[in-house]
Amino acid sequence: LEESLSTVLFLKKTNGYFLTEAGKAMLPLALETQERFKLMERQMSQPNDRMAGPVRIDCPELMGTHLIIPGLADFHDRYPEISFDFINTAVSSKLTQSHSDIIIRLRRPENGNFTMRRVGTLMQGLFCSDGYAAANKLPDTPDDLQHHHLIGWTEEMSYMPLAQWLNEVSGEQKPWMRVSNLNAQLKAVEAHLGIAALPTYVAHQSGLRQVLADSPLRSSDIWLLRNQATQGVGRVDQVVDYLTELFHSKTAEMQ
Repeated sequence: LEESLSTVLFLKKTNGYFLTEAGKAMLPLALETQERFKLMERQMSQPNDRMAGPVRIDCPELMGTHLIIPGLADFHDRYPEISFDFINTAVSSKLTQSHSDIIIRLRRPENGNFTMRRVGTLMQGLFCSDGYAAANKLPDTPDDLQHHHLIGWTEEMSYMPLAQWLNEVSGEQKPWMRVSNLNAQLKAVEAHLGIAALPTYVAHQSGLRQVLADSPLRSSDIWLLRNQATQGVGRVDQVVDYLTELFHSKTAEMQ
């Protein structure tokens, strides 16, 4: 590759190989190419009309673990030969670099090689445990949050809409605990350690109590994106339809 490009991409040192500036510049393209080959491999692993093979889903962390995965039992009974790869993280991958078959996002994307449909609305609010509420007088107004223990996001996650919303609601009160994922925040709240911004369906499943119940909840549209390269792939058709039905059936829980 270096010979064909007439460019040095790696520096060989005693402790390994290191990218040159030219190599670093090519890395995103190389990673994207790798993902495209993985997508092609998944598509070619089974005929398009056969209900078998892998489907890769990229979705928000708690939505995958608390909503989508628990709802797959019926689907698996119907299509036992369709398998799943779940990418569940707090960090949203760039759509232009993502080659998942299906992506779930909480904001309408502006680019990417995907078709999309809105499949629901997710409500989010402030929650604490009954144990925390019993030990602390719950706030009546957002200003009262300055007297409470807030659980928020680490600085590198501060760009996330939910993190920004918590900052807006809490004003100058800084979180006493910062973590990098929603599951850790949920566990901290369940352990009576403070108040966090969480999806309502997760909070209700965990028996948590809403804080500032008279204040409006935060709402986010749920967007289901499908990689255009999977058009005509039967197993992806079935998963998209099933997820759409699943979100519609969970409308009341997500309010």
